[in-house]
Amino acid sequence: MLRFILAAAFASIALPAVAQESSRMALGGIVIGKNADLMEWRLGGGLYDTGPFTPDSFSGGTVNAEVLLPSPDFLAAIGSPRPYLGTDTAISNDPIHVFYAGLNWEAYLTDAFYLGFSLGGSVNSDSKVGNDEGEVRDLGSPILFHLQASAGYDFTRNLGAQIYLNHVSNANIADSNDGLESTGLRLVYRY
Repeated sequence: MLRFILAAAFASIALPAVAQESSRMALGGIVIGKNADLMEWRLGGGLYDTGPFTPDSFSGGTVNAEVLLPSPDFLAAIGSPRPYLGTDTAISNDPIHVFYAGLNWEAYLTDAFYLGFSLGGSVNSDSKVGNDEGEVRDLGSPILFHLQASAGYDFTRNLGAQIYLNHVSNANIADSNDGLESTGLRLVYRY
């Protein structure tokens, strides 16, 4: 975890904020890329193995942390998504910790309310675990796809909150594809 935080901090210093306010796209009043030139930190928690697309057979919580970097200019044509790094650290008797990265898009429906979508990949601490009841979670691989949906509200330009759903699975390219999800709430700080 400490390595992740140090790497993200280094990246925030080393990578220039190359995407500018002019890279925003407006579609029927929906603004995409509003925060493309900003760094962002997200921290919160949620429910482990809880979501609409996977069996909810394990219990516990997760600590969720993410960092989003400014969007590079070459991504402006696809809505200036921001690169992200994140983790769902499970607090459970049968944990699978998820470390993920990819691209994040946000669509502002009002000045303060937005919907987010992330697409990337994950590396997980395990690909198969069992619990005391004899249930087994078989992800099929320790390397999976990562999808995230979120809805957020900005209290100020720099502070906000989000609800989120993280989903990791192999998209049925392995024999087993139980998948794993977490759902939660987190605070947002951007600058």
